[in-house]
Amino acid sequence: MIASGGVYRSGQMAFTHRDDTTFRAIPSDTDVSELRATHFAYDLTDARHDINVVFPIEALRSLASEEVVGELAPDFFTCMGGIYSQRRVNDDLAPALVDRCHADSIDVVLLVPV
Repeated sequence: MIASGGVYRSGQMAFTHRDDTTFRAIPSDTDVSELRATHFAYDLTDARHDINVVFPIEALRSLASEEVVGELAPDFFTCMGGIYSQRRVNDDLAPALVDRCHADSIDVVLLVPV
């Protein structure tokens, strides 16, 4: 999963600004109580109440446990959506995410845009 809702794990650095092209790797077995969200472009009320609205980690775990999908990747990835610089997304963020997915031998990615 790659989600653009600005989700990060407690202990990781929060996303900092609207053109933040970094990403966070979140282990797929992370407890939802450890997940946080920060974002400049949407109301965080619902995400802070239930992180699954922008990062459907529990739904994916359920699909895997029911064998609807195969195994989950070791990590899910999140980034800040709403990046204004298309060049920075094309040159920095997208290649870094693709490289990481290849390194983890991920076959399919669910994109969760905000």
